Amino acid sequence: MRLIKILIVDDEYLERTLIKMGIDWKANGFEIIEEANSGEEALKIIKEVKPAIVFTDICMPFMDGLELCRNIKEKYSDIKIVIITGHRDFEYAQRAIGYGVNDFILKPINHDKILKICLNLKAEINEKQSFLDEFNKMKDTLVGLDLVKSTVKVSKTNEIVESAKLLIEENISSCELSLKNIAARLYVNSSYLSRIFKHETGENFVDYIMKLRITKSIEYLKGTNLKAYEIGEKVGISDAHYFSICFKKYIGKSINEYKKGL
Repeated sequence: MRLIKILIVDDEYLERTLIKMGIDWKANGFEIIEEANSGEEALKIIKEVKPAIVFTDICMPFMDGLELCRNIKEKYSDIKIVIITGHRDFEYAQRAIGYGVNDFILKPINHDKILKICLNLKAEINEKQSFLDEFNKMKDTLVGLDLVKSTVKVSKTNEIVESAKLLIEENISSCELSLKNIAARLYVNSSYLSRIFKHETGENFVDYIMKLRITKSIEYLKGTNLKAYEIGEKVGISDAHYFSICFKKYIGKSINEYKKGL
């Protein structure tokens, strides 16, 4: 069985040790391949061993966790990132979403939470690998298909995903925004769009829309005096209660708590 490689980044030895303890990593399909005590050291290790998942603390000297995340996503977009933090800093959370961070863990370390996150990320990684294996197998069976045709097909896939992202951005305020509607606008099957969207972006369609809605809502909170339900409507969530639930799920704090911190 192929083990999923994990890198732990924290300037405190005890914190790194706590993450490793309490979980039978190998039995769950993982291996801790390396540890790093700084962002700079982490980037060197990543270049050498290419981990699938990186756990990183936010507060580190010289290069903090967010700067490390930015560097990782620029060079290794497939790597999954989980941020570890001892406090709820929502400016960090907002920036982290923009850097493509996959999840957050609040200190003190909770091993059940860590394992749950890892298993979810493992499922995403394996699903993407299965897609690639299927794609490569399909290419092998298409005898006589030249390189030009293959390149055109990949290019077309990229165009569809980019068009979908543009339509999502343009229609983010609509409550009717959905995978089915976007697929219809692009004249493709919704299952096919869902599959290639996740392959190209690393995120499923629904999560991508919700993250964009929450990011937009933060912009309204910071730049306007609109009430919460009005902001919800502007980002396509007309149910104020559901909007509050989604906001807290992705940011970790209620809308009122977030506004007090501005």
